Amino acid sequence: MANRDTIYRELIQLDWEVKDQDEFFDKMTDKLLELGYVKGTFKDAIKTREANYPTALPVEPYPVAIPHSDPENIIKPFIACTRLKNPIKWCEMANNDVQHDVKFIFMLGFLGGHDDPNAGNEHVELLQVLVTNFQKPEVMDKLVNAKTEDEYMEAVLSMEGL
Repeated sequence: MANRDTIYRELIQLDWEVKDQDEFFDKMTDKLLELGYVKGTFKDAIKTREANYPTALPVEPYPVAIPHSDPENIIKPFIACTRLKNPIKWCEMANNDVQHDVKFIFMLGFLGGHDDPNAGNEHVELLQVLVTNFQKPEVMDKLVNAKTEDEYMEAVLSMEGL
């Protein structure tokens, strides 16, 4: 997957208002379904995966969630980038007992998988690139201060390694 080629302007959402993680998944899945990125199985799959394997990264000062689903639920690869108006509770990666107030969500849709010899480690590499960038104050400042979806997309595309 060419990371830059999976970031679409139509999947940049700024200042979304949702009350919780469940509402976020409902809202984003509806958009992804409508635009043809995911299959009807995606919503249940991503909610189940997140319940079992939470994805909030405890980076300071802005924790970030990077939910993703198994490839069989994806039609077209994507990175859906969202900045919420108000933070919502999200369980920490590898630790369901700790919750973070998350305002930034990067939902990932991958094709191929662990059993696909052509997929390689692209999804792991993308996760590493994102985690590295989320730890940089200058990157997060751009995401915080973006006033438009275009500015936000420019900030995402300026991340090192994408």
